[in-house]
Amino acid sequence: MGGDKAQRIDTPIQPDTRPEWSVVLLAPLLVALALWSVPTAIQAGDAGEFATVMLTGGVPHPSGYPWMRALGLVARGLWALGLPPATAAALPPALCGVGGWLLIHRSCVLLGRAWIGAFVVLLAASSSLVVLHVNDSEVWGPLLLLSGLFVHTVIRTRARPRAFLLGISLGVAVSHHLTAVLLVPLAIGAAWPRAGQRSVPAILRAGGLGIAGSLVGLLPFATLAIGRGGSWRWGRVETASGWWHHVLRRDYGTFSLSLHEEQVAAADTVARALTSVGEVMSAGLLSAAWVGGLGIALVLTLAGLWTRSHRDQLPVPVALGWAASAILSAFAFPSIQNIDPTSSMGAWILERFDLLTVLVLVVPASLAIAWIADQTAEQISKGSKVRPWIPTAGGLAIAAVMLLAQLGGVLERGRPSSERAVELAAIDLVSSPDPDGPAIPSATATPIRAIVFGTDDHRSFPVLYVQDVLGAGSHTLYVDAQLLAHPWYRERLRARLPKLPDVDKPLQLIGAIWSDPELAQLPIYLANVFSRPAAELPKVPEGMLWRVPPPTGHPTFTASAWTHEQILARHLAASARMRIRPGDFSGLTHPRGHPWSADLWFAYVDPAKRLAATLARAGHEDALPAVQAALELRVGEP
Repeated sequence: MGGDKAQRIDTPIQPDTRPEWSVVLLAPLLVALALWSVPTAIQAGDAGEFATVMLTGGVPHPSGYPWMRALGLVARGLWALGLPPATAAALPPALCGVGGWLLIHRSCVLLGRAWIGAFVVLLAASSSLVVLHVNDSEVWGPLLLLSGLFVHTVIRTRARPRAFLLGISLGVAVSHHLTAVLLVPLAIGAAWPRAGQRSVPAILRAGGLGIAGSLVGLLPFATLAIGRGGSWRWGRVETASGWWHHVLRRDYGTFSLSLHEEQVAAADTVARALTSVGEVMSAGLLSAAWVGGLGIALVLTLAGLWTRSHRDQLPVPVALGWAASAILSAFAFPSIQNIDPTSSMGAWILERFDLLTVLVLVVPASLAIAWIADQTAEQISKGSKVRPWIPTAGGLAIAAVMLLAQLGGVLERGRPSSERAVELAAIDLVSSPDPDGPAIPSATATPIRAIVFGTDDHRSFPVLYVQDVLGAGSHTLYVDAQLLAHPWYRERLRARLPKLPDVDKPLQLIGAIWSDPELAQLPIYLANVFSRPAAELPKVPEGMLWRVPPPTGHPTFTASAWTHEQILARHLAASARMRIRPGDFSGLTHPRGHPWSADLWFAYVDPAKRLAATLARAGHEDALPAVQAALELRVGEP
């Protein structure tokens, strides 16, 4: 998006006919799409944590997301009105996404391209990428809203730059999600003094005002220190050092996307991002990195040609800053991502960061289409034999086909509303241990009767939600093996079970538990095999979990309790306490949209298959039908 400096060509915009009708048609469609997609059960990723904080208070993971805490006030009201808690937490962020798209559309209206803008906005908003990730109790809807507000501010102030206001709107977006810093080039271009006003003092003044405004916009971070309650509080934000540590994401690493880093090739992460963006731009009809790369290049080039003849409507510095932000978001940021993009779960995590790229490209894409439309109209006006209605009809037909293709992609990949396995698996995880087993007093009214170690967002955060919001499985203490390294997390565990040793490694903690005569009575389980040392532990299937027997020389070890018959009996009893059913696994029919659900299906199948194989080798073929029947009741025929 640039301009030709050799000649100034300013073409007045011909405003669209009745642009207000584009909003009247677009807004209900966006709202309907959001309502159609919001879940009734908690989803994978960070949704369980955010829903818990929104509904019960607290502080989410770094960088703290103060706007999600604010949306919690609305979510609690919706919950009080009778909405399912997962829906109550997901609806405010989903509607924020609607607001973000409407602000982007309003920017197109201000540029005189209301109807083209409405189509491009609807094309983006109806993509499976957006439907799957925005309409949930996640950060992406508010990110679209606050980034859309910034873009709208850029367009509103394009004639008379207001650096302080631009800085505030950018700072507010960054205070919600740090990836909004990718919009800094656009902010610089929007604040850059216009022709005839440029001087070193003017540039320095604009820069100073922009920085000052950004600092004001970042003030929502200060609200993280407000309040001491809530069922989940990540870190120690009540102290200045803890607050700073949290905002800078030091638990992860400021530029890291997860608690564990992977060595990945930049070419792979960039290719994944371009493929994802290309799928949105092509309505899912094409899936290749070159499609996204070529699409972005064409959009920016054609939008630049539009800008060349409309520099009074979109100044060149704004256009250049816009292009720079798009390139940073689409190419530079993916190149430093440290999650494996070749795995289905890694791709699912990473594709959410493509939402900002898609939003940034909507206005340029609208201008690119407008340039094509203008050139076509100009050729017709010069005496072409093509009737004027033919290009219009062709454009409408293409638009209809693309929107229908987007809808087909959503139906193929699934929506949040179609997924229940993550929540039900979390309930089964904490409810299937024997609720009448040996009890250890806890800080709550319910004693602890089992300890489960596990990892991964589709276990740990859903478990947090089902225990703290739904009240399920309160007799089970769940320990996230990765978070155990953090002192604040160990303090949280001991606040519930005061006798729990202060040990920062999971296997060492298991040993410390067995060393305590009272704690050693509790059964210990693994929800998943999270490390090589964990894989080497002896373990037996019990429902969807792996029970770890104490060492044979331990005082609590009784050989009669670990016979095949006893292991089978405990497995069947645990399976009977589980709630999931075969139709709940959306990941089996939508593996790309719900890879976590498919992974959880194996969490039910693998223990049962392992038990069946062990029983068969021991000559207990008569027990196999019972194991198979219990498994099929939960997951169908494996």
